[in-house]
Amino acid sequence: MKTNEIYKIIVESVKKNMQNNDMATMVNGQTALIGRNRVVDSLGLVNILVDVETTLLDEGINVSLTSDRAMSSRISPFRSVNSLNNFIISQLKAPSNE
Repeated sequence: MKTNEIYKIIVESVKKNMQNNDMATMVNGQTALIGRNRVVDSLGLVNILVDVETTLLDEGINVSLTSDRAMSSRISPFRSVNSLNNFIISQLKAPSNE
């Protein structure tokens, strides 16, 4: 799967979550998922992660977004749409996923 396809899956998941909560804002790579300027609460983030994992699994890609690596990372992979995208790409390149 191409990087831009994964990015689109993440963006669509964030948009869907925001629509479910009657929120409207532009979603792009810089959209914050955690921190001061976040567009979702903690439950929204969990929903996004589950939605992204499920969509990727439907495409035949098994990625755990709640792995020890993700949770123990010094810099959270959940900071923004771009950081989540980069984390997924790195997971796909990891030897355990080849």
